[in-house]
Amino acid sequence: MGIEKKLQGPCIIKICKEKSSTWRTVTGLVLSQGTKNKTLPDYIKENDVICFTCYNAIVVNASSEFQKHDLDLHSYIEAEISNQPTFLSFSQAVELITNVLYEREHNSLPTIWNFEEFRILMESKDERIAPFFDELLLSANLGTKNKNTMDKVSKQLLFLCYFICGIRNKFVNNAKRDLGMFLDFAGTPDSTIDTLAALGITITSRSIAYHKDAISKNHSETVESNLATSTNNVLILNIDDYHSIHSKRMPNSTTTSTAEHLATILLNPIKNRPPIPRQDIHNPVLVDASLIKTEIDNHFMSAYSLSHNRRWGFRFVTDEKKLEELTVHSYDVRLKEKRSTRSIKDAILVDLVKTSLHSIENYIKAINVAISTPMINRHIKEGNVIPVIDDWPGQIFLRTAISRYLVHGSSSEITDKILSFLPMLGPLHKKKKLAKKPKPWRINLLLELLRSAWQEIAKMVEIKFGYECKDAEYITLKDLLDNTVPLVLDIYSLFFCSGDFNSYIESCFRVWVLFFRFHRRNYTKAPLMFLSNVFYWNSKNHSILETISSELPKFSDTPVKIFHSLLHHNTEKFLTSEQIVREARQINYLRFNDDGFKENFVHSSSWAVYPYSSRNIETLTQKTACFLLDCFSDIYIRINCRKTAFVILPQVAKKRPSKKSKKEESANADNSIPIPAMKMEEAWLCHLPLGYSSSYKPRLSGCDFSNCAITNEISEETGRVLPCGHAYHDICFRRNKSKCLHCLDYIKSGVDMHVQSLLGSLSQLNLGNVVESDDTTPEDNDDDTKESADSISAPWNDTIWRFLLL
Repeated sequence: MGIEKKLQGPCIIKICKEKSSTWRTVTGLVLSQGTKNKTLPDYIKENDVICFTCYNAIVVNASSEFQKHDLDLHSYIEAEISNQPTFLSFSQAVELITNVLYEREHNSLPTIWNFEEFRILMESKDERIAPFFDELLLSANLGTKNKNTMDKVSKQLLFLCYFICGIRNKFVNNAKRDLGMFLDFAGTPDSTIDTLAALGITITSRSIAYHKDAISKNHSETVESNLATSTNNVLILNIDDYHSIHSKRMPNSTTTSTAEHLATILLNPIKNRPPIPRQDIHNPVLVDASLIKTEIDNHFMSAYSLSHNRRWGFRFVTDEKKLEELTVHSYDVRLKEKRSTRSIKDAILVDLVKTSLHSIENYIKAINVAISTPMINRHIKEGNVIPVIDDWPGQIFLRTAISRYLVHGSSSEITDKILSFLPMLGPLHKKKKLAKKPKPWRINLLLELLRSAWQEIAKMVEIKFGYECKDAEYITLKDLLDNTVPLVLDIYSLFFCSGDFNSYIESCFRVWVLFFRFHRRNYTKAPLMFLSNVFYWNSKNHSILETISSELPKFSDTPVKIFHSLLHHNTEKFLTSEQIVREARQINYLRFNDDGFKENFVHSSSWAVYPYSSRNIETLTQKTACFLLDCFSDIYIRINCRKTAFVILPQVAKKRPSKKSKKEESANADNSIPIPAMKMEEAWLCHLPLGYSSSYKPRLSGCDFSNCAITNEISEETGRVLPCGHAYHDICFRRNKSKCLHCLDYIKSGVDMHVQSLLGSLSQLNLGNVVESDDTTPEDNDDDTKESADSISAPWNDTIWRFLLL
């Protein structure tokens, strides 16, 4: 009772008669009993003060007067609610949307770029905002627009919402930031961006620079974060040189160009494969010639007696697939036909380093940058190896560094960490190096036209000439179309991209033979190193072979080529190495933090389109077939009408002289031979099938078996003419174990010669430039011209009839 005397009124009950001077505190008991008696007004809370009379009316007596009071309160509240407006005003709606967006941006949630998703989110906060969005849609007059236009308008209305909210609160600016970043990447001048910022459409160029600086400074943390889930998987490294193509070429008193040379270090995790162990990964003999020759003899030479098309058959693909394969060597990220396969979402930019990649020291510097990343360092300390997919200079420099350490140890001044990296030649460098111009995509088109045209006419040509024809000019042209062209096309786009490891390895051997035949220097060595490694790993039953077999398309340098394409298009207004590095780090960050602005707002017309349609390619194929039939017609007329043999003189050289002066031209003319049907005024033995480069040249007719005792001529029923140019009776061919022993001896001698050259370069401690310069090929300066295929007419039927009637 003492506590009650200390309480002070007044009573909180609105209908209190004020007849009592004694007070009570509202407790949980009062609340529960009053609720039960329906005498407790809603405004009473725990610890409120009421008088003793009201206490009795609520708790003890269950007064009807208090019951009526509680009922009246409920009716009043319901009336108040019913009198509230059912929709928000324009300013209230903007206030609500702004508050929601500010909270999302404060919590680093992604920007919403879908109108319906945006509307659902806002209506979940207050359903009274629904009429606001209805009015927006009505104002756009959507009823008169088609579906595509409606989609565009809904995106525009969404951006309008962000624009209005940005006016209300300047810190709601993620949408403006995304637009500003895109404009900056597209090369928009800072003055234009700042003008748009003044209109409230985007952020300022200064804010963009600040945002990119922050991303660049935190790049190491970004790399560690991206690698966190991949340290227990296979890691593949790409190291490639990057040249700034937007540099100023105007010379000054000290320099002739401001071009920057940097090295891109890119990491590609294979997240479904365990790491590759370093044990037994490096062959202690470096490159094993005997192992290569054994595998060639046992597994490859029998198949080499068949042309590429005979081995794997002609390919007939859909128009869509053909366009995809025609763009396989185009790394333009804007190319519409390749946008679904040009994603490098999983690739991680380790860094961009200012170096020229022209020496072993430069490559070791790039390797050390990778090792300095804690996650990569831990990966190699656990005994794992990282494959490095690179071009020829990268392969030979890294291979030389590894070889020097294996041969000379610490005296080579190279640390053992180099053994944690495995240089591997990328598939795109297995193809024969052609001219810098025309560009790779145009070369691919020309080769595909040849392949498709040959498929159209192959059967009629072979029937016309007979399967036993040994004419050197005919075999040369046929070998080009039936062997070389489809091999160059299929080794990457078919075998590598589809993951057909066994066919890919066999094609690597065939490509090496092609390089060997043409004396392509570095290209005769690189595939030998790769094949030697594969055969060595197979002898050790190393797990890397299982990884390569199951994930072959991942062992590629395509990601770094695509990354360079992105970088070239995003650095048009940046010249210094620091600016380029910052942009590269920004691209790396955005690939893992893309909010969808480009996907939703960048117009589809910005996608580049392949210059030729399927109909154009069909017309060009027929024109190419007509050209080839004319070539074969010339050969047929010479053989059967003029009765003239294609004679190869003994003095014809194996290859073109490396340097040709005017004084030597007349002398070199005696060392070459023309191939009129192929429009070649000068040709050497390397241009003819492989057998003509061997020590035993194919005879003009008959069997080329050394101990042949059969007097009958070779016919379709009794023998065969091989792609190399040698011919055998079936019995003689079986005695050779279904191999051309003349060409096998020539190939084995080539393996020995080039492996010895390699070992000499790899094991020497003090060697200068180990990269030999390859033969140069004249450029075609007319690459940018495009023939209108729509106006081409091919006399297809007339040409076929002329050929058949010969």
